[in-house]
Order: sequence, then C-alpha cells, then structure tokens
Amino acid sequence: MRKNLSTMWTPDINAVDQLKHIIKGTLSRNNQERNLANEALVQAKQNPEIENYLFYILINDESTTSDVRSSAGIMLKNSILKHKHNNNRQYILENIVSGLISKESSVRNITGNVITSLFFIYGLEKWPQALANLMELINSSNDSTFKTQEAAMSAMTKICEDSYFKLDCEFNGERPLEFLLDNFIKLLNHSSGKIRSLAIECINYFIPAKSQSIIVCLDVFLSKIFELSADTNDDVKKNICKSFQYILDVRGDKLLPHLDGVINYCLHLMNDNNEDVALEACEFLLALSTSNEAETNLNIFKNNLSNILPVLLTKMVYSEEEMFFMSLVDDKDDTNVADNEQDIKPSNAKSKSAHKAASKAEKAQRASGDSDDESDFDEDEEDLELDQWSIRKCSAATLDILSLALPEDVLHVVLPLLQQNIVSDQWSVREAAILAFGAISKSCIELARDKLPTLVPFLVDRLKDDEPRVRQITCWTISRYSSWVAEEAHEGGQYANYFDPTFQSILKCGLDQKKVVQEAASSALSSFIEQSDSDLIAYYLQPLLTHFQKCFEIYQRKNLIILYDCVQTFVESMGYDRLSKKEYIDILLPPLLNKWSILDDNDNDLWPLLECMASIAATLCENFGPYAIPVYERAIKILSNSVELNLQSLVDPTIEAPEKDFIVTSLDLIDGLIQGFGRHSIELINQSNINLLALLIKCFEDENDDVRQSSYALLGDLAIFLIDLIIPDLPNLFIYIGNEINNKNFNSYPVVNNAIWSLGEILMRLQYHQFKDYLSNLIDLLIPLLKSMDTQQTVLENVAICIGRSGINGGGEIVSAKLSDFIIQWCSQMMYLVDNEEKETAFQGMLNIISMNPDQGFGGLGNSQGKKALSIFIATIANYMSPSASLKASFQELLNGYKQLLGPEFRNVINQVDRESRGQLIEMYEV
Repeated sequence: MRKNLSTMWTPDINAVDQLKHIIKGTLSRNNQERNLANEALVQAKQNPEIENYLFYILINDESTTSDVRSSAGIMLKNSILKHKHNNNRQYILENIVSGLISKESSVRNITGNVITSLFFIYGLEKWPQALANLMELINSSNDSTFKTQEAAMSAMTKICEDSYFKLDCEFNGERPLEFLLDNFIKLLNHSSGKIRSLAIECINYFIPAKSQSIIVCLDVFLSKIFELSADTNDDVKKNICKSFQYILDVRGDKLLPHLDGVINYCLHLMNDNNEDVALEACEFLLALSTSNEAETNLNIFKNNLSNILPVLLTKMVYSEEEMFFMSLVDDKDDTNVADNEQDIKPSNAKSKSAHKAASKAEKAQRASGDSDDESDFDEDEEDLELDQWSIRKCSAATLDILSLALPEDVLHVVLPLLQQNIVSDQWSVREAAILAFGAISKSCIELARDKLPTLVPFLVDRLKDDEPRVRQITCWTISRYSSWVAEEAHEGGQYANYFDPTFQSILKCGLDQKKVVQEAASSALSSFIEQSDSDLIAYYLQPLLTHFQKCFEIYQRKNLIILYDCVQTFVESMGYDRLSKKEYIDILLPPLLNKWSILDDNDNDLWPLLECMASIAATLCENFGPYAIPVYERAIKILSNSVELNLQSLVDPTIEAPEKDFIVTSLDLIDGLIQGFGRHSIELINQSNINLLALLIKCFEDENDDVRQSSYALLGDLAIFLIDLIIPDLPNLFIYIGNEINNKNFNSYPVVNNAIWSLGEILMRLQYHQFKDYLSNLIDLLIPLLKSMDTQQTVLENVAICIGRSGINGGGEIVSAKLSDFIIQWCSQMMYLVDNEEKETAFQGMLNIISMNPDQGFGGLGNSQGKKALSIFIATIANYMSPSASLKASFQELLNGYKQLLGPEFRNVINQVDRESRGQLIEMYEV
C-alpha cells in the first residue's frame, strides 16, 4: 500500500483484493476461517492507509458484494471514531459524499453514518464544505426516484441529531443554522415524503435548544406544518406531532392561538392505521395536559372534552391484533406452565429511600419503593405481556391527568359512556371501561362517591369474569379504590361490609389459574394491606398466611417476585407483636426457606427473596433465631464473593463483574438481621470467619450508589447496636463519610443522606475523646450543606439532626464556636419536624452546644441579630409539641437562664416570637 496520501490517492489493486478477501473471511460461518481472517485484519489495520482502502471498497468497488462493502464501511466508521485525532483524512473528507450517489442502498446508508461520524469529529472548522456538499445533493434533481437526495438528507438529519450544538454558533461571520433552517423550511414542499419528514425532524432537533435562530422562524415553520396537515406520509404526520410537543414546551404561546385545530388534528391522527402515528398524536395530548401551561390550557380542554374523552376511551380498547397476540399468550399462561426465560423481566432490587429523620419503626421502611404520586398513572401491575408504551397506556395516562385537572367536567362526560361500556357483551370494551374507571379513581373517590357503592360490588363481580384479561384489569382497578373500601371499614361507614367480600375476592384471584391474574391480584393485595389499618388486616392474619403458603406452591418464577414483595408488605404491616406466635411463624417461614434452599448463590431470583427475608428477620427478631446463623452465613458469603469478584473484574477484563444487586440485597439482609437481633447480633458476626467490617469498607469504595446507600444504612445500625465493633475503624469511617459529603451530586443524595444519618448515630454513642480530632472538619462539611438552597429536604433534616447529636457527648465546645453561622437554618429544619427520638436527641445535643457559650452562641445577645436568632430558637422550642419530661425540663432551664441573663430585654426577645408560639410558651413553660 502507498504511504503518501493526497486527494488524488490511488489504491494498490492487489492490496484491495487482499483486504476484500480478509473482510470476506471475517464474515465466514467457519470458525477457523473467521479467526484467521480476524488475525489478518489486525495486521492490515496497522497500515496507515487502511482507512483509504476501506473507503475505496465501500464507495468505489462496485464489483464487490454488498455484504463486504457494508462491512468495510462499518470498519471505516469504527476506525474514524477510534482514532479521532487522525488529521490525515483529506482524501476521505473530499470524496465521502460520493457514496451517497451509489446504487446500493446499504452503501448509501453506511456512507451517511460515516459522514455523521466525520462531522462530529471535525465540524465546520475542519470540514467547511460538508454542509454545502450535502445540501447541493439534497437540492439536486437528477434522480427521479430521489434516492440520492434522500440519502443526503438522512445524513444531514444524523448530523443535526448528533451535532446540533455545533451548528448554532458563529462561523466566518455567519450562523450555519440560519442557512440550514431556511433550506429545511423550503424542503417542506419537496415531492419526496421522506425528505419532507426528515426536514421536519431536522428542525425538531433545534427547537428544544431555544436558540434565537429557531425562535424567529417558528411562526413560518408552524404555518408550513399546518399546510402539511393533509399529508399522507406517516413519518411526516409523526414528526408534525413531535413538532407540536417541542413548540408547546419551548414557546407554548406560539401554539396557543391554534390549539383547537391542533387538538382536532391529533384526535384525527389517533385513529390512523399506523400505530406509531396514532401514539405520537396521543402523546401530544398527554404533553398538553402536563405542560407548564396546563392551567392556561384548561379552558381549551374544557371546550374539547366532549371530543377528546370518547377518543381516549376508544383507544383504550385492545386492538384486534393485540387480542390475537394475547390469545396466543393466554393459552400458555396457566399456572402449571413454567415461565420462559424471556418472559421474566430483569429483576432489580427495589430502589430504597434514604434514612429520614424518623422513628426506628419508620427507619425500618427505608427499603420501601417510591411514594404514590397523585398525578401519576401507573399501569405496571397490568403487565399484559405487551410491556412497551402504547396508545392504550398513553390514552389511560391522559385520561388520568385530565380527570385530576378537570374532575367535574371529565366525570360529566365519561361516566355515562363508561356505565354503558362496562356492561358490553364485547369483553375488550368491558375491559377498557374497567381500566378507565381505574384511571379516574381519584376523581371518583372525591366527587362521585355516590357511584362507588354500586361500582365496587360490580367490580368484585367482574373478578369472576370468564376473560382472564378482564379479571386482571379488575384487580388493578379495585386496588385504585382500596383507600375508599378500607376507609369505610375502618371508620364503620355505611359500606363497611364491603371490605370482606372485596378482600376475599382479591385473595381468590391470587390463586387464579392464569398467571397474569395472579400477578395483578398480588399487587392489589399489597395495595389493600398498605391502605388499610393494620388492625383490620390483622383480622385476616391467619387466612393471609395460609394464602401465601398456597401461592408459594403454585406460583412460577415471575410471579414469585410480586409475591415476595406482597409478603414483605404484610410482614411490615403486622409487626413483631402480631407475628411472634410460633404457629404463625411455622406457616410463614417454611415456603420462603424452601425457595432459599433451592436457589443458587448466583441466581438473580435470589434478590427479591433476600429483600423479603431482610424485612422478616428485622420484624421477627429473636423468633428468627433458629434460622439466623445459616441465613447470616449465606448472606455474608454472597456479599464476600460478590465484593471480591467485583474487585477482580476491575483489574482483569476477562472476569465478568457480578450484578451489584447481589451486594445490595445481601447487605440489606445482614442489616435486617442486625435490626432484628440488636446487640445479640454480635454472636452472628463473631461465629463467622468473614470480617463484616472489612467488607463494608470495601463497599464504601464502590462506584455504585445503591451499594453505598445500603452500606451506610448497615453502618448506622451497627452504630446503634454494636458501636464497639466499628470503633477500631473510626478514622477510616469518618474519612469515607466526609468524602461522600464532599463528592455529593444530585443522584447521590440518598447515599449522602444515609451517610449523614449513620454519622449522627455514631457521634451520639462515642466518648468525646474518640471523635474530637475529626469533629471540626465534619461540622465544616455539614454547615454548608445545611445552608444550601438546592439540597433535598430529607438530607437537610438529617444534617440538622446530626449536628445536634454531635453535642450530646462533649462536642458542644467545638460546635458552639460555629453556632451563629448555622443556627437559623438549623431551626428552620427542626421547627416542624415530627416529634420522635431522633428529634429529641438532636435538641438535647443542641442545648449542650448552646450552654457552652450562651451569650455569644447566637452571634452576641448585645445586638439585634443575636436576639433575633435566639427568638427563632425559642419559637422552635415552642413548636416542640410533646417533649419528654427530661427534655421539657431542659427547655425550661434554658428559658429561665436567658430570662436571668437578659433581664428586661428577655421580654423583647419573646415579643419577636409569633403569637401562636408565644401562647405555647405561656402554656407549657409559663414564659
């Protein structure tokens, strides 16, 4: 091969033939031939002209088969991306566009990808002719089939997607984007539907950037896409709907005058034969209902509800194709049929909320999932084997949002329609109506309670429907009304007797022969347990245990994951006092221990079981004793193996890293055992030959947030129950916690939260001499965090508690010198915090801190700022509604002390406290 490259470069034909032979060999089905070819290819890539030869095979060698040319093109693209700083590509840059003229579609497509990669690397500064060359091809009219123009436009679209930020900048005194936008808008009149759609797509990439270039032409762009409203090209229709969404988000005011027409256009497209078009149109309505200007748009929605809602309800009905697919699936969905591996979703450990400033009982719930946001429509429970986002789900979500924004108006339109559809002879219409009732459940509970005494029994009756998909969605919809059913029962309402038949019917569906119904019923059961008073659920304690026992006998792998979660919810609701009877434990544990025994240590199905066992161990405490040692031994073995394998994978790429959920769930199970056995858990730890604390320290160094979050949760519980165990490693632990705070980011706040919580638990259990050398630096990290404006609320609460606790055992002297710098922010976090043990210990420590320097601690009581700070602290005391007797006495002592210290000025301080708080001070402390 030649070594001197130029724009007139000519290949060595023998070298071309040799390289083609090698590439063909890499595509061989024969392993030996393929391996030899790959080895030869490695050698060929050492030649400095290899990219030129790959280019020649892709672009110029028309005698070569398309698979070899395509493979050469992919190798060229990969080489360009791998060697980004190669400046010896002038030949390729000047000639690559010619590949778009090829008769081979695969060559044209791969050439477009290569052009995109080159432009991403070189941009206009080093490849100034790129855009002009592409635009020249796009505007050419030599090819009546538009293949070249479309190929060039596809390449331009990829450039706009990948490099839009490079186009919206000054270049030689001009903005390339203005030139491009002008051309794209002209191309909206092109005869090729593909070019029209790609022109819209290109413009769409720039709208979210809100550049001035796009803003000034939005009106023209809108008028053009309005002209395309009758366009029959599917991609044009999809991209128009996307344009509406982007403009709505960036400049909704531009769209506002046209919203009636846009809504009608999207409603028309929702009935399009192309499902992607219909979904994109529906997504605009969803975006409109959730946009920043949603309140402004309410009147427009009101005027269109009679048109919008019937369409949404219609699109929630399964299509013929979906029903055909489901019939095939449901034929194989019987509970005695083992799950296919591909049917089981990847099972990740649940995301855990971080420690809050809460009671010990609340802290045990840190593994709970996300809270139920009232504006969210979540149909996760309704798996349907069709997991992808669909127009059915989008329509249901839109209905849900509209019913929250305009409840009376929505119910006025949909209730008559649903009352008719829900008794339809067509099961798909009946099922969609039940789904819709679930979507509008919050509005029905608030504004149509008179309908619920009729609706709920009807839904319970539908749990016996012949169609499994009707039974399935009915379980989900009933769960959306569980709060009303539970409230009636708990408060002895007129319909209190509805609870038992509803609950019993859900249990029966949990043992349905169809797996999709089992799954929905188990999720609904979890909802009922969460929504109901625990005393009410306790009435069904033994039947529930028996129910779970039967479920474990018939559930396949996929539904076991839901079942574990349901059992965990049940155990946490019932608590130690209700579950501690031996006969209950003998029903609850054997099925779980059986699953525990048959799963391998590297089986992903172990994750949800480990989570469930963690809650059970924490709840049953000493009653879990007979199983504690083998369970702990296996958990720490899994943890140790996973941690070590992960460390090995960091230095040896041939070793596959383990899933981090093995580390997370084993940490959580060990934590559950420590919570359950308290100080006695030291016996578990000591009987093992694996060093728990050494493993924990390795986990603090893991880059995975979930691993560190669980690690700090475990550290905090070790501090609570086994402080002596962690004392030898205090210097390292303080460093890890400090680094976690220093390196915080938005995604790591749950980790930081647990780290700070664990620090507070450690500090309040140490002697002063054990932490005095580290306290000043730690407080200096916590104060800026407490004063920050963009930190999550639970983190701020834990920071305040931690700082307060630092004063319990002697840290007051160090912290008091910094008190005036943060006391007001500390008070703002503690003022309305729920009364609990953590709040009490934080105040006890803060009183110690203040007592070290009562005069100057607030910034000096001789000035107005100091007195104002003191008044705020006193108001915080007044808002502590139920202090313990000892804390109340300490508050009284502090108030009396300042009364003596300030004399008549004390009354001025009290007068700065709000009237309601002053009333509390008089009532509780006679101040």
